[in-house]
Amino acid sequence: MIKNILGSDFKYEDNKMYRLSKKHNKWTCCNDVKLDSRGYIRITINNKRYLLHRVIYKYFNEDWDITYSHSNQIDHIDINPSNNRIENLRIVNNSQNLKNRNKFKNCSSKFKGVSWHKQNNKWIAYILIDGKRKYLGSFTNEEEAYECYKKK
Repeated sequence: MIKNILGSDFKYEDNKMYRLSKKHNKWTCCNDVKLDSRGYIRITINNKRYLLHRVIYKYFNEDWDITYSHSNQIDHIDINPSNNRIENLRIVNNSQNLKNRNKFKNCSSKFKGVSWHKQNNKWIAYILIDGKRKYLGSFTNEEEAYECYKKK
């Protein structure tokens, strides 16, 4: 099915978004472009830049507002910003989006929500709730701390 979004014609087939080039009168795949520094695909529509996953979500949800806000974010369920299959996209608020991300690269632990506490010589578990770090406990091994994080 062809839909007009922001003045351009799009179609979604085989988990990919295609755009009609009016100049050449042919369909081009939006997914086959260079990723930005964070791994997202950006496209230009009427001289304005949009993230492809927001355009795809708009394609399936015509009444949804494509502009970004803290309460109107599109989350990649598998945390892969270039996986723009509609099944992998969901609308979330900022707090929910922050929970669904990989652990930081500079962490002392191999697990999300766990870090090494030098003064105690123990692993600590913590979780972010509404932007605030909540302490869950200290543990002698990393796996125990991660189990506590997963339960919370």
